[in-house]
Amino acid sequence: MKKTIVAIGAHLDDIELAAGGTLAKAIKEGCDVHMIVMSQSGYSNYNGQVMRTNETAMNEGRNAARVLGCKDLDILDFSNKDIAYDSRAVEAIEKRINIIKPDIIFTHWPFDTHQAHVAVGKSTISAARRYNTIYFYEPISPSGRSYVGFRPQVYVNISDVINIKTEALAQHVTEKEKYGDYWIRGIEARAAFRGYEMGCMYGEAFETLREELFF
Repeated sequence: MKKTIVAIGAHLDDIELAAGGTLAKAIKEGCDVHMIVMSQSGYSNYNGQVMRTNETAMNEGRNAARVLGCKDLDILDFSNKDIAYDSRAVEAIEKRINIIKPDIIFTHWPFDTHQAHVAVGKSTISAARRYNTIYFYEPISPSGRSYVGFRPQVYVNISDVINIKTEALAQHVTEKEKYGDYWIRGIEARAAFRGYEMGCMYGEAFETLREELFF
């Protein structure tokens, strides 16, 4: 049975970073995949320098979703840096997932070190309290250097779609310019490591909040 999947991210690029390969594989297998991004994702640094405009971020995000093959990208207008774990975020997520009725939900790991990622992860847990299968993204530097260890519990072989994942990430031109070419190389290297753990070329790993077992 083909599954309906919702992936929720704080920013445009979060979903591709952590689950781009998994979603591309799911889409190829005929699953119904939806992406919800909580912010338009433009931002300035602490000196007030504009690092990425909302318009640029949304264009890059739409291009990345197109590469993955996802036809439903819902971009909300919460503050890029200051998404809060409160009723507004919870209800915004709950409203959308109650329409979609997903079999599987992906969201941020609640021990991430980016405050917006943490808030979105916790908001999803609250919003999806009546849903049975929820997985957390594996964070990656600079947001992932937590005081709690991520526990890879669910693995997905993405060897046949690694090129789709990296091409989707390449659509985020402003982020690539910010972090350099090694940004994508680092993500690919982690996928190679997770693949090595599971006995294939490339993989993605997730931590489980809970999971419904189907027969």
